[in-house]
Amino acid sequence: MVKHALISRHIVLTSNAHSNKPIYGIILIEDEIINDIVIIEDNIPISAVIEKYSDWSPENLEHNYISPGIIDLNARLEWETYTELTKAAISGGVTFTLIESGYYMDPAPTGEIFCDIGKVATLEISTIDMIPFFSDQGFLAVKGYLFPPYMAVQCIPSNLLPVLQDIEKTPLTFIIDPNLPDPRMLHSVSPYRLRALKDRLTDSHESSSFSGAFPDLIEDEEEEDDSPQLPKLQVRRSVAHDIRKKTIANKDESRNSDEIKISNPRNTTELVLNIDEIKEIDEQFAELMSKKIKKYNTNTIFDDLDKRIRESQMSIQNLSHAEFETYKGAGVTHFVSPIALSPNPMNFPMSPMSDASGGSSIPSSPKPSILQRRKVPNSLSLVIKPTTTVKENLYCYHMANYSHTWELSGITKLLEALKKSNCRVHVCNISAASSLNKIRQAKDWYKKITCEVPASHLTFSSMTIPENDTRFKSYPPIRNQANTNLLWDLLKMKGIDAITSSHAAVCNDYKLANGNFRKAVNGFPSIGFSLQAVWTMLNGPVSSHSHLEHYIVRLAKWLSLQPAEILNISATRGSICKGKYADFVVWNPYEKFKVTEEHSPYPQMSPFLGTELYGKILKVYLRGHAAYNAGKFKARGRVVQRISQ
Repeated sequence: MVKHALISRHIVLTSNAHSNKPIYGIILIEDEIINDIVIIEDNIPISAVIEKYSDWSPENLEHNYISPGIIDLNARLEWETYTELTKAAISGGVTFTLIESGYYMDPAPTGEIFCDIGKVATLEISTIDMIPFFSDQGFLAVKGYLFPPYMAVQCIPSNLLPVLQDIEKTPLTFIIDPNLPDPRMLHSVSPYRLRALKDRLTDSHESSSFSGAFPDLIEDEEEEDDSPQLPKLQVRRSVAHDIRKKTIANKDESRNSDEIKISNPRNTTELVLNIDEIKEIDEQFAELMSKKIKKYNTNTIFDDLDKRIRESQMSIQNLSHAEFETYKGAGVTHFVSPIALSPNPMNFPMSPMSDASGGSSIPSSPKPSILQRRKVPNSLSLVIKPTTTVKENLYCYHMANYSHTWELSGITKLLEALKKSNCRVHVCNISAASSLNKIRQAKDWYKKITCEVPASHLTFSSMTIPENDTRFKSYPPIRNQANTNLLWDLLKMKGIDAITSSHAAVCNDYKLANGNFRKAVNGFPSIGFSLQAVWTMLNGPVSSHSHLEHYIVRLAKWLSLQPAEILNISATRGSICKGKYADFVVWNPYEKFKVTEEHSPYPQMSPFLGTELYGKILKVYLRGHAAYNAGKFKARGRVVQRISQ
C-alpha cells in the first residue's frame, strides 16, 4: 500500500459546505484512491500540517490550486493516434476522455495512453439490435446521429422511441447529435460533407457558382399558454358580443325571447345561443384572461434570457454582412428555375420588360421582388457567377448558410419521443443559444436530459475569424458574438450542463483547402485547453477576487462533476471526494502563458496556438500518480470499462 498526501490552501471541492470557494486542507491518498480530505484552519501553518501527517509523505503545494481531473465527453479520433490525443489531453488537465471513432479515419487503438479513456459505440440503423451487447462489453455510452455527418457514418432510425426504450434498459448514456439540415442549405454550406475526401482536393466544379446567403423564414415562437382553450373561447366571446349588440339594438323584439340567432362572421353557420350561455362565456373568458395575465406577470430569472434569445433569432446582422460581401464583387446575376415545365412555373407576374417568350411586351403586373421569390418553396433560386474573389473564403458566408433550425428541428423530434421514455439523454454538437435554451426549458418536465457546449465556442465568435482561416471551421459551428454572449448566460444560469473540447484533429491538407470554407473539413485540435480558455474568458468581465474564486469552483462542476454524472461514473470520478480516484489538476489560475506548443500532430491547426491564456497547468495526477509534471509525461492511462469500476 502506497500512502502520500497533497497540501494546498486552494483545494477545489464541489460537494461540501465550503464549496463556494477553494479551501485549505490536505488530501490523503492510498494507492489510487482518496482516503480522506482534511479541512484545516487558516491560521495553522503549513509546517505544522506537514509534521502532523509526516507518515503520509505530504507534498507542499501551498500556493497552487488543486482541482478535480477534467472529464471530456466529446473527443473524436481522426488523423492521430491514441498516444497523441491522450498526451495532449493530460497536459491540459484531462484525466478521463470519452473517445469516438473518427468519421474519416479510424486508427488502430495502439500505443501508450496518458489519460484514462472510455468507449462510446456509434449507433446506426444496422447496429440498433446490439445495444445490450454494447452494455455488456463495458461501453459507457452509445452515440447516434439524426443525419449522417459523413458518408461513412449512418444515422439512427427516424422513429426514436424504440431506440430510447432499448437504451433505457441499460446503464448506458445516449449521446445524440440532433442536427437535421435542410438539403439546400447543406449544399450551400458544405457540398462535400457527404462525399469522399479526395473530392475536396480535386473537384473544382462546385466553386463555379453558389447560392445566395438567404435566411430561413423566421417563425414567431410564442410562449406556450397553459390555457389551450382560450383562442377558441375568444371566437365564441366575439360572437356573443355581436349577439349582445344585436340584443340591445332590438330589445323590443327580443324582450320576450331567451334565445338569439346570429350568423357567425367567421363562417356561414347560424348560431343559436341562450342569453345565460352568453353570460357564462363572458365569465369563462374573464377567468382565463385573469390566469393569462397572472402568468405573464410572474417573472423569473429566465424571462429576460428567453426574450433576448428570441430577439437574437430575429437578427439579420450575419445575413446582411454575408450578402454584402457576396454581392459586392459579383458579376452577372440571373435567375435559374429548377422547374422547366413552363416559362413561368410558379405563376409569378412577368417582368415589365419581357414576356414569357422573351419578347418585349409590357404586362400590367410588376416583376416579383426577391423576397417574394425566396418565400416560395422550390421556386426560383438566385445564382451568382463570381468574376472576382470567390466568397467561399469568408466565414460570414459559411455561417450565414448554417441555420440554427438544423438543431431545433432535431431537438423538437427528440423531445417528442422523450414524452414516452425514461432514457438518460445527452445532447451534443449544437451551438445555437436557441437550441440549448429549448433543452433548458424541457428540463422542467424531463429531468434526464443534459447538454454541452464546446470551450472554443465560449472563446471565439464568427465576427473575429479572419478571411481564409479555415482552422475555425468546426462542428458545431462558431456563431456570432451575440450568440456567444447568450451561451455564457445559459452556462451561468445552469442552462448548460457541461463544457467539452469537441476535439477532432484534422490533417493539414484537408483543413487548409486553400482557405475555402466549403471544402475544408470540420474540426480542430482543442483537447487540453478547455480549462484555460474558459477561465481566461471569465477573467475579463469578473474583477472581484472572491467572485473569481467562486467561478473556479463552478469550473470544476462544468468540466468534471457534471460530465461524470452524465456518464453515470460519478461514484468513482468527477470530484475530490473520499473513496473516489485521486485525479487532480495542479495549476496556477493567475499565471498567464502563451500557447507555444500543441501535442497534436497538426499543431498549426489549433485555434489556440499563439494565444495568451490564464491558468498554467503545473502537474496532473491520474489515479494518485503524477502523469504530467512540468512538461514531462508518464504513460499511466488505461481503457476504462463500466464493469471494471
